[in-house]
Amino acid sequence: MISAPFNVSCGHCSNCERGLTNYCERANEPGIAGAAYGFAGMGPWAGGQAEYLRVPWADFDALRLPEDGRERQNDYVMCSDIFPTGWHATEMAGLSSGETCVIYGGGPVGLMAALSATLKSASKVFVVDRHPDRLKLAEEIGAIPIDRSKGDPVQQVKDQTDGIGADCGCECVGYQAHEQQGNEDNSITLNWLVQSVKFTGRIGSVGVFVPSDPGAPDDLRKQGKAIFDYGMHWFKGQAMGNGQCPVKRYNRYLRSLIHENKCKPSWIVSHELPLEQAPEAYKNFDAREQGWTKVVLKPQMKAA
Repeated sequence: MISAPFNVSCGHCSNCERGLTNYCERANEPGIAGAAYGFAGMGPWAGGQAEYLRVPWADFDALRLPEDGRERQNDYVMCSDIFPTGWHATEMAGLSSGETCVIYGGGPVGLMAALSATLKSASKVFVVDRHPDRLKLAEEIGAIPIDRSKGDPVQQVKDQTDGIGADCGCECVGYQAHEQQGNEDNSITLNWLVQSVKFTGRIGSVGVFVPSDPGAPDDLRKQGKAIFDYGMHWFKGQAMGNGQCPVKRYNRYLRSLIHENKCKPSWIVSHELPLEQAPEAYKNFDAREQGWTKVVLKPQMKAA
């Protein structure tokens, strides 16, 4: 069995040769670097939620799984996307052992960032969300849940870091973030991070942001722009890394952590469903229905 990264990459262009498989120069149309399965603007490649998937440059992209691959496929499937993406967030945030890390977003990627931070021996990991089921999962791996529905998340983080803020932070929500009143605001988590992270701290942003968003509530955001507090970001001397994850930089090592029983990323899985029930699964997950924290689709499974 193999794990295929969500990135499509050739392995031979100048970016791939530098390990930047997230920005392959050959897998998309000329002038655009980066490609992915079923992702808008990321090339002609069909989505991976399918019975079969054609993997271009498979000799480069595919990662062979150990002998327990079939038995532990719910763990290894996370190596294709969300586990490396969560790890990448902490890498861009420059997290070191003993540091504190605040993660905005307790969805699958945010929870993988929390798992990554605990594996890296962060002294405190805060996960900010408003959904109890997500916060419970964060607490199960030793992270500190911050329920933003119960008060200002920035103040809650500062209260637990002697008023200084976390050493670093991760943005794992993206452009569809919502502010406290429930209105969509693509800048809110970025600005919360600027406030939550200490002076000279670091931020890794892996939540998806887009160059245009026709469904946004105003003209500025429709152009993919955000009202970002760059003044405070600059004043605090913070650094920020952005962009999609280069899966191949990490997936081999994350596979080994799973194989050697150092972690079990499938702890977030709430549902295993046949492919025919994918529309129902997407609907429930997108609506943030209670208990729908992560769905694994299994084409071989028969519908009930």
